[in-house]
Amino acid sequence: MTAAFERLGLAPTRDAKAIKRAYAAALKAIDQGSEREAFERLRQAYEQALAWAAQADDEQESEDEPDISPHSPPVAPPADPPRMDEPLPAATVSPTPDEARQALRHWTEQLRDAPPEAIADVFEAALADPRLLHLDSHAQLEARIADLLHDDPAGRAALFDTAALRFHWADRNARPIASTAAAHWISRVINQGLQWQAQAPAVTDLQKQALDAAARVASPGPAQARLAPALDDMARDFPDWFALHLAAQGHAHLPAWLALHARLASRWAGQIERQQRYFGTRGKTVRTLLGGFFVLLLAAAVLSGVMSRMTGGPAPAVVAVPTSALSATPEAVLAYEITGAVTRDSCESTEEFVHESNWLQVGDSDAVALLATRAMRCQDKGLWSRKDDALMACLRAERAAALAAGRVEDAPRCLPSGPRVAGEKPEPARPENQGSRQKESR
Repeated sequence: MTAAFERLGLAPTRDAKAIKRAYAAALKAIDQGSEREAFERLRQAYEQALAWAAQADDEQESEDEPDISPHSPPVAPPADPPRMDEPLPAATVSPTPDEARQALRHWTEQLRDAPPEAIADVFEAALADPRLLHLDSHAQLEARIADLLHDDPAGRAALFDTAALRFHWADRNARPIASTAAAHWISRVINQGLQWQAQAPAVTDLQKQALDAAARVASPGPAQARLAPALDDMARDFPDWFALHLAAQGHAHLPAWLALHARLASRWAGQIERQQRYFGTRGKTVRTLLGGFFVLLLAAAVLSGVMSRMTGGPAPAVVAVPTSALSATPEAVLAYEITGAVTRDSCESTEEFVHESNWLQVGDSDAVALLATRAMRCQDKGLWSRKDDALMACLRAERAAALAAGRVEDAPRCLPSGPRVAGEKPEPARPENQGSRQKESR
């Protein structure tokens, strides 16, 4: 009998609870799938230890029985009722092996087919079944549940969580009573679950939405495109945990979701890369915005120059000033808004500016020549409203004389001798006849 207690790692004792605890601890150190003989020896030692403890209790009770004789006082009944957790005679509580196997099969099927919300109640009913009162029956139930989850995990997260709580799978250094493959799978699921919970709440919320959507939508479209990467991330980073938490319908729909992600993955990857490159940090964002602003300025300048070359018109030199401000200002002003092609609107603005401002009084001869050229082009294209424009005639005569004499054009010579009044047509000075000058000099 000492060998039986040694196999259990326990000193001989009549405490049935201590024997059961020792048996449970030793059972977890055995792989029932590959160490069947060791399990049988442990089971035999457990039964022998329980039988010895029960026999010792009976002998002790017989020794302690009082000698009831006519001269002996009656013995008072025990104050407390018998404890329900004490082992009863084998004939009254021990189910037959067939009954235990039938119970295991029945409750395994019940747990397999139960909806998630009923798993806890079915589990408690299985553990309370009299046919599974033996400790090894609970161990066999644990092994069957572990194999069921390992072989068919789709949508069985509720069963896994209940079994992990009841059988202490998540405890430190826990060794589930299961085959080697199932025990390793349980360990991976628990570790991956901890990693999944360590993610940011926004990420886990999005992944929960993806799990629910994958179970409902068979053919995802653009509306579900943002959830497809979440499914791909879970399938890659937490494969065992993901297989357990994705419903059976979701597993059937998963290929369509992954195909959608594959079609859009390259586009999303490029967008993410560009976003990180240009807007990954605050400094990158500022540099990107400044760079874009300067590129726009450069593009506007280049486009303005190209348009100016295409139309042959002068580039703008000065910003336009309202006519009322020009006529009321005593200082010399040269300002116009004529740019680009020679059109009717631009020529009307040029004509109004030529006759209503003091543009000939500025000291910038190049700017004056450019505006005069613009006015002449408008007049040549028939876009000048004044048919007999004395000022334009003077400007043309002065340009011809300057070209003939090889000198700089002196457009201010066309100014009237007196002060200009706003709106009054100027009386240009006529160019002198070179022949009459020669006669007067003689």
